[in-house]
Amino acid sequence: MDHPYIIREAVSEDAEKMILYLNQVGGESDHLLHGENEFNVPIEGVKRKLAMSKDAQNSIVLITLDNGQIIARAELEGYYAARIRHRAKFSISVKKAYWNQGIGTEMLKRIIEQAKKMELRVIELEVISDNARGIRLYHKMGFIDIGIYKKYFYVNGIYKDAVVMQKVL
Repeated sequence: MDHPYIIREAVSEDAEKMILYLNQVGGESDHLLHGENEFNVPIEGVKRKLAMSKDAQNSIVLITLDNGQIIARAELEGYYAARIRHRAKFSISVKKAYWNQGIGTEMLKRIIEQAKKMELRVIELEVISDNARGIRLYHKMGFIDIGIYKKYFYVNGIYKDAVVMQKVL
């Protein structure tokens, strides 16, 4: 990553920019959980979620900024239950204008570092089965395929499977 982007933990004051970002990026790819303007969480809900993530010992939300605007977001969402607290679910998105610049790789590296500091043992994710670039990134970073969720996503009137992946730390 050559450009001087800023990668930092998201805080509740980022909520409004986060909502705008998620609604925009949702329209740029069919590989996310929501489409354009489908992220309808009220600002107070996003503020609460970001504050809870910041306070949790096994969760973090990272954002990448370019001139103050969010251009990428990565989340590690840990589980609360004691017996699975060593695991966390991972998700990431990058604005299309910033694809192929190493931002996703850098964010995933930082998430893995954070996971180790938090003493997590497993990072898991689901990725839509036709997201070849995402799958390549996850494999490059040491994730392995552990299964398939049939008809996990419903995108543009079509059911799509998800590849379930994990990285054991």
